[in-house]
Amino acid sequence: MSRTPDTHRPLSRRGLLAGIGALGALGAAGLTGCSTPAPATDRTGGATEIGTINFYNNVLGEESQKAAWQTAVDGWQKRSGRTVKPVIYPYDQASTQLALAARSGDFAGVGQAGPWQVLVPTGILADVSDLAAGMSLPTRTVDSLRVDGKLYYLPVNASGIGMVCDGRIADEVGLRSGLSVEDFAAALERIRKQDGKLVPYAAVTKNPDLKDAVHWMWGWGSPVVTDSLEVTIGDAESVAAVSWYKQLQDAGLTKSGVARGDARILFGRGQAVVYDDAPLARKFVTTNGGSAELVAAIRPLERPRAKGAPSCNRFWGSGLFCSAGKGERTSKDFIAYVAGDLSAATALYQQSALAPADAKVAAQVPGLAQDTFQNGFRTEVADHARAAAWDRLASYAQIDTAIGDGVAAIMAGQSQVQSGLNALRKKVEDILAQNA
Repeated sequence: MSRTPDTHRPLSRRGLLAGIGALGALGAAGLTGCSTPAPATDRTGGATEIGTINFYNNVLGEESQKAAWQTAVDGWQKRSGRTVKPVIYPYDQASTQLALAARSGDFAGVGQAGPWQVLVPTGILADVSDLAAGMSLPTRTVDSLRVDGKLYYLPVNASGIGMVCDGRIADEVGLRSGLSVEDFAAALERIRKQDGKLVPYAAVTKNPDLKDAVHWMWGWGSPVVTDSLEVTIGDAESVAAVSWYKQLQDAGLTKSGVARGDARILFGRGQAVVYDDAPLARKFVTTNGGSAELVAAIRPLERPRAKGAPSCNRFWGSGLFCSAGKGERTSKDFIAYVAGDLSAATALYQQSALAPADAKVAAQVPGLAQDTFQNGFRTEVADHARAAAWDRLASYAQIDTAIGDGVAAIMAGQSQVQSGLNALRKKVEDILAQNA
């Protein structure tokens, strides 16, 4: 596996254009929000304080998260005496809305929803390394998010895409953390022999979620894309990883045509034993009609290891970023409050089932020490999570889609592993070249 250095290749304005995509067709469209955004930030001077900051987000518009985040916003306003102006839009519009705000000069304040990557090339984001330095965050995750030595995005929740299982069946077949990929496959085979109606591992086997193949390629030792943006897809390690993943499907240990949503349903209905998800997995069991017994039995698994290599998970999670210059100190104070204040962290945990990324804060949240699932997710998944090299690029979604399409073709038998990955390498190289 490639080493993750402290600094990474800087992004270009061309990369911003790739992230904006079809914005030209939108003309002079503005942000969709519940209030008029505050004036554009003056970035000619140093960091200053300001009385009102914008909060670009989707969480205050979603019933499942609104109460927790409103508690955090209200708590900070009361403590600081400052005001938050929410600018709310659906998450699937976030990239467009943030790019529009950047182009018009209106982005000023804190962002939660949306890909911060599209704003990096503009130079309008503040480096939040100073905030991270005072927190107990996984070094591996933080370092993987740095761009040219700077950190523009602060993780708020302990997260990643990791494996979860039905602990009742897992105990019967010897499925546990720390297994080799061979022992993991053997445990899946025991599940299949015990009950042919169960899907041993509801792995993602179709797009849009087959970017999941990345953490398996990492686990075999392929960088996939290096920090200097060299594409290694198609090397011996990635071929071995995808061949193994395809063999699981061919052996009936996984199921063809499964996306993340399908896997959640299969697991929630008790029809699958293992699948990959975020720390909200236990909540998804409930929303998909899972039994109380399954909710109590669900537990995280450390991803199995190939040839003794470190366990790897792709970073996923909620985080915050902010504009630089005028109001930067105020925005950073808000971020520090949400990520590190005990009352804010408690609200996010109790009302949205999300544990704080800061381990020191997590240790103080009432009830979290007794939450075996969330604590297990931190140690078995989040502590092994890292961002991909292209997660820092405005074109990250294009690359994820290309990887998913390429691996999906292999899983469907439309191409051989080596030739399919060779073609995928060329496609990813083309995307990177277009945004160099």
